[in-house]
Amino acid sequence: MSAQITENTRDAGDQKQVSLYRGSVLKALYPLSGKDILDHILAQEDARQFIQQLPGDDFFWLIKKVGDNDCLPLLELASEDQWQHVLDLEIWQKDRLHLEQISRWIGKLEYADAGRLVKWFFGEGQAVAYYLLSKSVQVLVKEDDDDILDLPDGFFTLDGVFYMKVMDKKRKEAIENILRTMSREDLDLYHSFLLGLSGVLPSELEEGMYRQRNIRLAEHGFLPFEEALAVYAPLGPEKLVFEELEETAGHTIINGETRELAPVSPLYHTMDQNLWTTVSSKITDDLFLDRIRLEFGGLCNQIFSADGVLDNELVALIKTCRKAAGYLNLALEKLCGSDISSAERLVKNNSLVSIFRVGFGLALSLKWEVEGWLKKSWFHGRGLDFSFWGHEWGETLTGLAENKPRLYAGFKDGEEYRDFQRLSELDDCNRLFKGVMTLDKLMERLEELYPLNVERIKDSQSTFHPLLFNLFARKLLKLKPGFSGISSRQAKRLFGHLRAGSRKPPYQMPGFEEAFVRDILVYADHLEAGSVAVLKDVLSLIWREFSEEYEWVSQKNLDEKFQRFLWITS
Repeated sequence: MSAQITENTRDAGDQKQVSLYRGSVLKALYPLSGKDILDHILAQEDARQFIQQLPGDDFFWLIKKVGDNDCLPLLELASEDQWQHVLDLEIWQKDRLHLEQISRWIGKLEYADAGRLVKWFFGEGQAVAYYLLSKSVQVLVKEDDDDILDLPDGFFTLDGVFYMKVMDKKRKEAIENILRTMSREDLDLYHSFLLGLSGVLPSELEEGMYRQRNIRLAEHGFLPFEEALAVYAPLGPEKLVFEELEETAGHTIINGETRELAPVSPLYHTMDQNLWTTVSSKITDDLFLDRIRLEFGGLCNQIFSADGVLDNELVALIKTCRKAAGYLNLALEKLCGSDISSAERLVKNNSLVSIFRVGFGLALSLKWEVEGWLKKSWFHGRGLDFSFWGHEWGETLTGLAENKPRLYAGFKDGEEYRDFQRLSELDDCNRLFKGVMTLDKLMERLEELYPLNVERIKDSQSTFHPLLFNLFARKLLKLKPGFSGISSRQAKRLFGHLRAGSRKPPYQMPGFEEAFVRDILVYADHLEAGSVAVLKDVLSLIWREFSEEYEWVSQKNLDEKFQRFLWITS
């Protein structure tokens, strides 16, 4: 970072070295704060050359890292193509132009470099200028015999012929400055432009601008919503190839033009160390690395489009990158285990979109299994929802049942739900789901044997736990078997029996886990051997939760109002 950008770029001498140098600089900038990034860039001898060599996506990431309010120096250094890319991403709300955002960003560009902005307005940026000014400025033309004293308040003129009034009060100063700069730059073009405003049809102009925007953004992977959704079409693992095929290599062809589009920033935001990040970080072949950068950036942008994200802030961009990386890793772990060379071969011979679709398909398969079970499950048929299975299990099932399945993270790293990143996470969810399935079958059998007041469960927002533990408690206390509650006195007798020999906290209940599992498994004779084994493990887990819940609770504090595992009556 201490060497000057100009010297490095000149010494590089070719596109390959420029690309490598650009990547090294951005990697060094990545961990810095927005202010420090700006200071580093502006300290360079030829910061303009460096900035204008950045692909549009990297420049946009840099804008977001520095912050919209502090990015004016970067906009001043940027090229008109980079301006256009920022506007393409910032001034649209789905397929409609957002006038306030147009005014906001054009105001920034005017402040950064009004002269260059006006030249751009007279050329490739003409459509943006026409749309903004047609919505913001009222124009009157003075005839020879017109009396200027009759003009309404607020009008001004720069040439004594065209009188204008800016209707957008928030951007009044910026728009007036743009008009003044246009008149100074080329008076004839300025007159022609103002005359053309009267013929502007905003809806037709907007349609044409949207079409051109889609063409430009498609090069970066931002596809129209309907096309972008193809990224979520599941793909079977058998569709991927480990050995390169002569006819179809299944990946992007890198040449001089496409290489210039390859962004560096998205790969730096994948964060977690896993098989995918290991493979991508170990690539030494420059063309292969640029291909991966280009494909990963395009994949992230396609996901962004498919998700219909309206928030272009850095947090949303990073979240999308991690989603892409997570499902890529899921597919690699499924097909390659921990074999890095095998994973690298898979990445080399298949497009990242295809690998992502395989990874997402793994999560989608589990979602479909959950949905299929839900329709015929006992608890759903009785009008209960996922909360019946307790907070963590219920939230996990809720996440799996979403339109795009997600992992319940319990607000770890600030998120309640997040996308899957590792195969072990999917395996854990699958085991939990299989356990709940067996419990559901057990509950169905228990209701056949003992009367159950489902409305009590709904009214008290109770879980399945009291059904099991009241049944066990009543047997242990030699009461009539069933789901009925036990009295406070009976609850104290129960814990006195369970804690025999344990006089002070943490209270232990030695030997009763086996008794609990054995007594409940008596009702599972209708299950297959595999399901019985699953149920046995689940019951052991439930007992350990019960034991931990009460290990610090004395018998005198067994208040019926605060029991999760038992129904205790007064």
